[in-house]
Amino acid sequence: MIPHKQSDKAVPEKDGFVISAPYMPRIHYFNPGHETAILLNRPNYTAPANVRKMQRDLALLPLWYAETGDWVYAGEEMPEGALEGIPQELLPKSVPVTAKELSSQMRDRTLTAAPWGLSPQSIHLFERLREQTKAKFSIPSWKEEYSRLTGRQTAAGCLERIRLLLPALSLPATPRFCRTIEEIEQYMTTHEAPFVLKTPYSSSGRGILWVRKGVLDRQTTNWILGSIAKQGEISVEQGLDKVQDFAMEFYSDGQGLLSYEGLSLFDTEERGAYAGNRLDAPERMRADICRYTGEAIYERVKEAVRLAVQEVYAEIYTGYIGVDMMIYRRADGRFAIHPCVEINMRYTMGMVALRLYHHLIAPGSSGYYRVSFDKEPQAALKHHQALRETYPLRIEEGRIKSGYLSLCPVNSTTHYRAYLLIN
Repeated sequence: MIPHKQSDKAVPEKDGFVISAPYMPRIHYFNPGHETAILLNRPNYTAPANVRKMQRDLALLPLWYAETGDWVYAGEEMPEGALEGIPQELLPKSVPVTAKELSSQMRDRTLTAAPWGLSPQSIHLFERLREQTKAKFSIPSWKEEYSRLTGRQTAAGCLERIRLLLPALSLPATPRFCRTIEEIEQYMTTHEAPFVLKTPYSSSGRGILWVRKGVLDRQTTNWILGSIAKQGEISVEQGLDKVQDFAMEFYSDGQGLLSYEGLSLFDTEERGAYAGNRLDAPERMRADICRYTGEAIYERVKEAVRLAVQEVYAEIYTGYIGVDMMIYRRADGRFAIHPCVEINMRYTMGMVALRLYHHLIAPGSSGYYRVSFDKEPQAALKHHQALRETYPLRIEEGRIKSGYLSLCPVNSTTHYRAYLLIN
């Protein structure tokens, strides 16, 4: 269960969440791929076209994880068909607004800026909005430490800390960061294929390249040279025989404490890109991981990860943190756990999935939260219409018993979709 994080002084509410007063409403902003904005450190950073398209298509996604009374910045114009087709009892308790509506409605309100991922670009956007609309925004300051904390180098350092906390547990080798082709080739001569190459500032399956053989072909060499030119170095590690991706979600209070928020099980596509999360009771998902690790090892890993990440992040950063992990099969056929594949210092899709399950899904039901991409024009709309007809929505006592629900509007220009499919 994922609690509301509203202030440091909190009291329990009857539904098990933590709620605090006074609460300053947030204005959320979905900015995927913010890691590149951090790498370039430019307030006026412009994301690649595919990232900008994802941002536009899924601009209203924060409606589903925002708190009651929060607002969601939808952009200069409200997306076509916003909230159409959402049954009344499922409507989110937060409100989408455009820049124009901020000017007319927000002058007497004070809102805390809450981007999906904190970066110089997202801070600059809110500063510009504050100037244009005269709305009262409380905007977080950028800290230079955030650049270091976002890179994969910091996740590798946390893996080393976890190793020290779990000396009896056999963990995968820490990735090696290389600045030249020669360093990578030397690593490959002393380890067995396959290998995984990763750029330091990337996440959710982006900036990753698998090398299936022990030699580099021309295409791989060009990818390495281009990545090093852009980011200074890349990491190399042995590829693992993955069985299940999962993540542990945490909240950092910025004062030294990291609290565990929940477990998420997720799927990735063949190249590693995020595909979606399982929506199910926390105890069932936990049991599915524990059947590989056992209860004792699972609990030891959870606490070791919390302590290691707390030591590095919790006195500097305030907000959500997701630690991606993996169950994999070793060469001897036994199962093992990778406790720190990457660390996401931002809101995460796993956190969204936890909120969706708690707020929308009927007891006893389960299913999936998916994020999909259709390249061809109007393909997303056709798939949306087909799913809506094939899996009609059934609601019981204000929650989804079964069926399909699109979380963001889908029209003829849509390419990215976020939706639920419940059994």
